[in-house]
Amino acid sequence: MFKKKIDPLKLTSYVLLTLGLIIVVLPMFYMVVSAFKDNDQVFAYPPKIIPSLSELTLENFKYVFDNSPFITYFLNTIFVALMTVLISIIVSSTLAYSFARLYIPGKKIIFGLVLSIMMIPGLALIVPQFELAVMFKLVNNVWGVILFYVAWVTPFSTFLIKGYIEDNIPLELEESIQVDGGSIFTVYKNIILPMTSPVIASISILNFLFPFEELGWSTAILKTDKYRTLPVAITMFFQSHGRTDWGYVFSMTTMAMIPVLIIYILLQKFFISGLSSGSIKG
Repeated sequence: MFKKKIDPLKLTSYVLLTLGLIIVVLPMFYMVVSAFKDNDQVFAYPPKIIPSLSELTLENFKYVFDNSPFITYFLNTIFVALMTVLISIIVSSTLAYSFARLYIPGKKIIFGLVLSIMMIPGLALIVPQFELAVMFKLVNNVWGVILFYVAWVTPFSTFLIKGYIEDNIPLELEESIQVDGGSIFTVYKNIILPMTSPVIASISILNFLFPFEELGWSTAILKTDKYRTLPVAITMFFQSHGRTDWGYVFSMTTMAMIPVLIIYILLQKFFISGLSSGSIKG
């Protein structure tokens, strides 16, 4: 029997994908494993990627819970993430529907201004944003983080949802509801929201992740442990110890990673389809 000929292009693709997977997963795997080591083992040379069971310990996690209000940080971050997702979805979906379907004078110019905000790093506006936060008494308040996060993520979310609406929702479907007496709010509630669920799920993952990785603004606005989120808490953990105890840091980051992984696992089937469909057309 003849052996099946191997496609060089396909083989190259598999090799590159495997290398990419190793590059992405290995640091995460090392972080999780190191969270269960004591600091002497973390700094051992040569590093031991896969330790024996006898070398694993929960002391790092116990130390974090005993010496920091980790639960408060964790719940603050979850609350900020959920509110950012919820508010940004409402704002961006209504904006996207308006830009995609409604007649608005100067709509293209307004949409262009919305997209231009995507090109400006959030930290570039930290001074005027801080002045606004002071003006509205949002300093040292989780809402001072949430509202500005929503402002940062809304342009990209609007761009994706608008493209998804134009590419995947027939205009005739909306017109048939309006002919039957339905308002634009009926169309939005019964057609737009259900049919854009794949792209909404995709941007929900990205927006949920954002508070778990953003540091600059949250550090500037949150001043006490009562309101701090995990990125700020980990930074404060560095400073309070005067040295880098990587076992403790890895244990905190490992626990911080859990909710993000859960959200991704629950919504992963929508992630690729939503991003690819929504980004084709703006």
